[in-house]
Amino acid sequence: MKLLTLEDYELAGQTFWPKYWYVAKELGEHYKPEQVLKVMEAIGSVALKAALEEKSAGPFGFNKVKEGEGDDGTEETDTSIDAGS
Repeated sequence: MKLLTLEDYELAGQTFWPKYWYVAKELGEHYKPEQVLKVMEAIGSVALKAALEEKSAGPFGFNKVKEGEGDDGTEETDTSIDAGS
């Protein structure tokens, strides 16, 4: 098992603390850290669900554009003229 280093904590803190202080500010001064963490967990699950829905909101099934295809589903080809020929 790997032990966490101070650098690991610093890296995690860069994303954790702004979120913590945002929620704490929104709730107000009378909330305890445990309550802030519980609200952070709830907001995180809502944010994750919204991000997943946004990501999967694109074309489905046969309407998906595959890599290397144009918007109309046809294969993209290079139509530029090679000056070296």
